[in-house]
This record gives sequence, structure tokens and C-alpha cells, in this order.
Amino acid sequence: MTAAARKEELKDLLERLNSGQAAEEVKKEAQELIESISAKELSEAEQELINEGLDETELRHLCTAHIEAMAEELKELKTNVPVGHPLSTLIAEHEEILKILDRLDQVNSEIQTLESYDAENPVFEELKELGAKLLDTEKHHTREEETLFPEVDKSGVTGPTRIMRMEHDDLWPHKEKINELAEKAGAMDFDKFKKELKEHTEYVVVTLRDHIFKENNILYPTAKDVIEESKWEEIKAQSDQIGYCGFTPEAEINN
Repeated sequence: MTAAARKEELKDLLERLNSGQAAEEVKKEAQELIESISAKELSEAEQELINEGLDETELRHLCTAHIEAMAEELKELKTNVPVGHPLSTLIAEHEEILKILDRLDQVNSEIQTLESYDAENPVFEELKELGAKLLDTEKHHTREEETLFPEVDKSGVTGPTRIMRMEHDDLWPHKEKINELAEKAGAMDFDKFKKELKEHTEYVVVTLRDHIFKENNILYPTAKDVIEESKWEEIKAQSDQIGYCGFTPEAEINN
């Protein structure tokens, strides 16, 4: 299939996904198409659709269809970048963020079973720690936006980075709110606290897990393909300047 034919098929699939037509059948078709092309080709096809006027928010539907199809991309990428390479560091941080999300999910579930706030219950202290770690993920996002994304954009492939920036912006107020709720738990009406915690936690857990998957399996392999090898040292130096998260593995920082 030629690049032009892939683009037309992607366009058709997006239109059908956005209209809600036979969702499962269309998702299966999208997965089959995605399995037959590289992350770079997919990003280029998405970029052409954006250039033709497609709203990038509509590409989220296609990203959702990647969930099973692109899993091999990450394994291949991890074997091709050494520890300390900016992509290795970002992937390692993703692994830590996923652990934070798993624990946040569990802590929220535990709090939802309680009848009242109890300062002696360690779950509330843990929620504070998790709230602070969520805010700390902003250093990860800043490094992506200021060092990695501009280099991908220079290649002409701006669709994936636009979507990731948009999701960073969407996630921030929810992360801030979880941290605020953790700090104010004892001073709030407990039912209101639980309701708001559930709402913001569920949004962050679902959205950030999906966001990480898309970066690992679509954006990062694309970045590896389109960024010149000579540029990675500069990206690493800029990343060092911005700084790392409290949970970034030491081996990634010092290599």
C-alpha cells in the first residue's frame, strides 16, 4: 500500500470512528492498518490530515485504537537506546509514574470505603505524598515540551506533539486539585471530599495511563526516527538544565 493510500484509509477510518459507526469493527480495521505501518509513517499520515484541516482532537480516536497494536514499538525502542539517553530517561520515568497511578487508584478506592476523616489513618498521609508526586511529574512534561517536542516539530511532524501538549494542559488542573484535596481533607465535608477525589483521581488515572502509552508507543519511536543522532547530546544537556523528578532513577541522571 502506498503512503497516499494509507493516508486515505486513515482518513476514512477517522471519519467513521468520529461518527460512531460500527465502533468495534472500525477499531479492528484501524488496528490492522496500524500493525502494517511504522510509528513514523503513522505520524506523517496524521500530520497530512492535520494540514488538510482535521482537528487534532479527532486523532485521539485513532490513538485509542493503537492500544493493543503498537506494544512491540516500546520493546524495540528500549533495546536501541542506552541508559541515560533522554528517551530512556523518559520511559523510566513513565514506569515510575504508572506505579504512582496504581497506588493513587488504590488509595482512592480505600478512602471511598471510609465514613469519616481520621487523621490517624495513614491513607491520608499517603494521599499527600501522592499529590506531591503528581505535581513533580511536571518536570517530566516540561523536559518533553522544551527539549523533545521542538525537535520532532522541526521534522514537520507536529500532530503527536500537539496532542501530547493538549493532554498535559488538560491534566494539570486535575493533578493540582488532587494535591489540594489531600492537603485540605480534614477541613472539608467528607462526602464532598470523597466525591471530588474520586472524580479527579479517575480522570488522572485513566487519562495519564493512556497518555503514557501513546508517548511510549507512538511519539518516542517517531522521535527516535526523525531526530538526528547528533542532536541527542544537546537534548540531554538541556534536560539536565531543566532538572529531573524526585522519582527519576539515579542511573538515568548520572549516565
